[in-house]
Amino acid sequence: AHFFNEARYHGAKVVTIAPDYNPSAVHADLWVPVKVGSDAALALAIANVLLEEKLHDEAFLREQTDQPLLVRRDNGKFLRESDRVRGGRDDVFYVYDTAARRVREAPKRSLKLGRIAPALDGEYDATTLQGTVKVTPAFTLLREKVAAFSPEDTQPITGVPPVLVRTLARDIGRARAATIITQSNFSKFYHGAEMERAQMLVLALCGHYGK
Repeated sequence: AHFFNEARYHGAKVVTIAPDYNPSAVHADLWVPVKVGSDAALALAIANVLLEEKLHDEAFLREQTDQPLLVRRDNGKFLRESDRVRGGRDDVFYVYDTAARRVREAPKRSLKLGRIAPALDGEYDATTLQGTVKVTPAFTLLREKVAAFSPEDTQPITGVPPVLVRTLARDIGRARAATIITQSNFSKFYHGAEMERAQMLVLALCGHYGK
């Protein structure tokens, strides 16, 4: 617990997200009451605000995540070399390079993009063995999915007032660094892994990994 106290002395904001106002919440700067088991919906609502208010880190998403990778609109799968070349590999993916204005292979040797400027939005044509198909960055599909999880839409699920969701999202989005600390809570839920994935998405959107 002394790490939390030291962090607060140095200006960090501590938030407790829990159904009850418990001994941890007493020592936090903000308490977010959430219905048991609704953490994924809360995280997606936060992601919704981050995207709507443009608080996400596009440079981090382009370089450090799979969000620029192109997805086929016809089957919802990543565009792979095996789609385009006979005998092609299944672990070679593609991005749309806005600098070169063409679909090109995503870098594999390093995460560094160099002169490549992968698109995060838009729809493009890609040549495959079956003909031309429409492709879009994974980030475009993420936007479409997250749009259904506004703070207002998720309030009946989470019990968290929209104003509180937006406050928390803005704090996370504008923070120099942020982290989520939990114990074995989510492993006790059938879909606990999806709750954790949703939380990881929030941190990824803001580039809070490695800080």
